[in-house]
Amino acid sequence: MTMSVLPLELPGFDIEQTRIVGQDVWVVAKSTTSKGVCPRCQEVSTQTHGWYHRQPSDVPCVGKRVCLHLRVRRFRCTNPQCSRKTFAQDCAEWLPQFARRTRRLTQLAYHFGFEVGGECASRLLRRCAVQLSGDTILRILRSRSVESPPFARIIGIDDWAFKKGQRYGTIIVDLEAHRVIDVLPDRTASSVQGWLQDHPEVEIVARDRSTEYAAGIVAGAPQAVQVADRWHLLLNVRQMVERFLNSIIARLQQMPISDEIAGYLHQKRHAFRRTRSEQHISQSSRDKRLARYQRVRQMRQDGYNIAQIAQILGHHRETVRKYYYATSFPERKRRQAPNSILNPYLAYLEYRYEQGCENAMQLWREMQSKGYKGSHRQVSKWMQLRRTKVAPTTPNKYREPHFLTHTNAQKTLPSTKQLAWLFICDTNRLKAEDNLILQHLQQDDDVRHVRTLTQTFINMVKQRQADLLDPWLKTCLDSSVTQLSYFAQGILHDYQAVQAAIETSWSNGQTEGQVNRLKFIKRQMFGRAHFDLLRLRVIHPP
Repeated sequence: MTMSVLPLELPGFDIEQTRIVGQDVWVVAKSTTSKGVCPRCQEVSTQTHGWYHRQPSDVPCVGKRVCLHLRVRRFRCTNPQCSRKTFAQDCAEWLPQFARRTRRLTQLAYHFGFEVGGECASRLLRRCAVQLSGDTILRILRSRSVESPPFARIIGIDDWAFKKGQRYGTIIVDLEAHRVIDVLPDRTASSVQGWLQDHPEVEIVARDRSTEYAAGIVAGAPQAVQVADRWHLLLNVRQMVERFLNSIIARLQQMPISDEIAGYLHQKRHAFRRTRSEQHISQSSRDKRLARYQRVRQMRQDGYNIAQIAQILGHHRETVRKYYYATSFPERKRRQAPNSILNPYLAYLEYRYEQGCENAMQLWREMQSKGYKGSHRQVSKWMQLRRTKVAPTTPNKYREPHFLTHTNAQKTLPSTKQLAWLFICDTNRLKAEDNLILQHLQQDDDVRHVRTLTQTFINMVKQRQADLLDPWLKTCLDSSVTQLSYFAQGILHDYQAVQAAIETSWSNGQTEGQVNRLKFIKRQMFGRAHFDLLRLRVIHPP
């Protein structure tokens, strides 16, 4: 089959024939160039020495692979002093020397590779009738360097993980151009310092609360204004509140609970009774945590700080910090029951239980008539938590007193992490029951004091009231709450950056988004995410 028209540009060639052979389109063309320039002596020659054939691949057409069959002219060099006797016609504009594919096909593979990686690009190109392996596409990517913008006035710096907890790198983002300008292989102060010294035009640097980055910026760009990220400031406040609550949770649990709050807490039913083996495992776990807590407290008395204890014991700093400041052993909150098929019928079960019915099988049959599809075991487990006497059908070996459970589930406060959220949320946005819990907690003077100062700081950051920072810091430093005092000292060590965060509009939010894009690219590349290739793909503008 012959095609009369094909939209192909082959400079220096005349298309003689186009035909379809199987799944390929063959384009036969002959050179029309009458003269050439010797690549060695630059002598112009019009003497033809002969012809040779090239068969490079080109971009696909109508879903078929395009194969070029080119008849290329070879010239004779007329300069007797030149060591080059013959040379081929120059097609470097669209077909490099010795290449097996045209520049436009290489460019197509280049863009596919930058968007989706090597193997994925190979599979997609195969569906477009282009046969290129993943390794070939990666070689194309590595053959082209992506230059970062020459000028960046306002940048954001953040870290990212090669492997979480082990190796980290640094990403640098131009906050004005909204693009990544560089990626560093580590997150040390020396690397940041060296990069900033090569870019003296930087005026503003947005970062998180990392002291390593702060030191690198001071050494590499002393003229730059450092801006602490506002999100991290609010995160640090919540972490401070959580540490404070962990230290006094035992005291809060002992406060009398009003009937109104108790009714709300009672709605969250606890999980069913654990078996003996589960209770043994739970107790063993508690003993290990208690030993860890006692070891941390002992090392604190011996003069070790949090970082030293974490390094010696091999625990996370947050775990050590929780035990370090706790006034008593922080018990774990009792687990809540997951969603169950029994949930829609809990109101009916409570109603029948108040009427005095403790026969689980009878309740199960009544619930079946109301559409319950579950087994009687769920109803029996629910009743076990509320029995006031042993059922007549209970085997003798289960009649010992320790097999009976308490009649009412213990009413406990939410976890310290949940309570910390109540501290930092606006009162007008909380639910009625959450406000009740908050009011209950604020009967404690320290809780009321911390809640007031927390809300003051949050409003100060959100409303950009930098003039309130100094009085707030003085109040915290004079406070008897250790966690508040330490938090204020941390702010003082980073005072200029925190003040700039409140006064200016710049933040590290955009940098966090670019880190998310970097993580996506890294995971998309599976095991081939070596730093050089990862850097090329991340810096490449989306």
